Amino acid sequence: MPGYPAARPRRLRRTPAMRRLVAETTLAPSQLVLPMFVAEGAT
Repeated sequence: MPGYPAARPRRLRRTPAMRRLVAETTLAPSQLVLPMFVAEGAT
């Protein structure tokens, strides 16, 4: 992708608060929801 910086500046991650602000999204198994399928007439 032209124009996008190849390096990620460390200055954005200097403090814990800034690291949380610019962090990538994390997903834990506890955040997932089990799908439930409903079929008419099934028990």
